[in-house]
Amino acid sequence: MRQNLDESCIRRVGHGIDRRYGPSYFYAPFLSAAIAARRDKVVPVIISAALNEGVTPRLINEVILQSHLFLGFPAMIEASRIFADMMGNHRRSDRLPEAYSARECREWNVGGTAKIRKIYGSSFDRLVTYVNSFSPQILTWMINDGYGQVLSRPGASFRLRELAIVATLTVTAYENQLWAHIRGALKVGVAPALIEKTISNCRYFCPPAKITSAQRILSKAVLS
Repeated sequence: MRQNLDESCIRRVGHGIDRRYGPSYFYAPFLSAAIAARRDKVVPVIISAALNEGVTPRLINEVILQSHLFLGFPAMIEASRIFADMMGNHRRSDRLPEAYSARECREWNVGGTAKIRKIYGSSFDRLVTYVNSFSPQILTWMINDGYGQVLSRPGASFRLRELAIVATLTVTAYENQLWAHIRGALKVGVAPALIEKTISNCRYFCPPAKITSAQRILSKAVLS
């Protein structure tokens, strides 16, 4: 459902969530959905509204950075460029970043393993066996890079990150991953009503069939 979303319309859409949970719980998933739908003209409007409602630039940046886990580097880079243009913080540097230390890499593994265990619960061992059966490298990247280096970063709570991921996966319709992250959001304490509202708000960025499918997955996850 492609609609023109101006700032006042965006604020109305998020009003119910804002009153109960605070603006971040609306804007982080809504921005994630817009990035997933490649709505580059809407992304700055959402960011502007979020900033005006008190969402911190750091949180917006974290939402953008984690988008590469599900959408790839092109989507993340485009959204990051838009955000930098808005903030006026383009800074040139010809110096390469410092190499990560062995300690940092170990911390990513420890933190990533803890988080992925929390998301998958009793299914963790089955996940390890399954992913290892076709690509041990992917399992390593999931734990170290995805859950460790990215999703364990400060600046956004794990609940908020999971809710933003649900929005992304609703728009992209990767149902197996959506099931896992809806269950993950429930496990870390996100209310089913908030997940349902997040899914519903994705109607501005994807066809109704994807919303219906995501709602069906949520109902199944709540009952499981």
